[in-house]
Amino acid sequence: MKSKPTRAEIVIMAAGAAGLIFSLFAFYSAPVGDLSVNAWDTGLFPIATYPALAGVLSGGVVALRRFAGLHFSATVGGFTWLQIHLLLAIFAGLVMGGYLIANKSGADFGIGFWGMLVATGALIAGAVMLKNEWPYVKPRRG
Repeated sequence: MKSKPTRAEIVIMAAGAAGLIFSLFAFYSAPVGDLSVNAWDTGLFPIATYPALAGVLSGGVVALRRFAGLHFSATVGGFTWLQIHLLLAIFAGLVMGGYLIANKSGADFGIGFWGMLVATGALIAGAVMLKNEWPYVKPRRG
């Protein structure tokens, strides 16, 4: 199915790439000194990496479908691809929301956290946008 990606698919692919890139930047930084940790460092791994991995998985499936012409089954474990994209996005949002309200023990959020939070928001928006786009919506009969 090599074809031009839809707007929602572009948003999902960009959000997945941005989430992965920002996971390599400072997630937390200490207010004093130059100490910072990214999402892949000990103490945050693996929980802080889940939003980045959810975005990479969702964006990767879209990219493989559009650019490599791979055909995936209509459902996986009883879930449609639309449902899987929505579940991955909501899961990423819950994890990032948890970090947003958690006790940081005096640390500040770094650019990596804020970038991942925005990427997660874009992932959610892209997954919701998919709901109205063609290959994910079955035509109505009658």
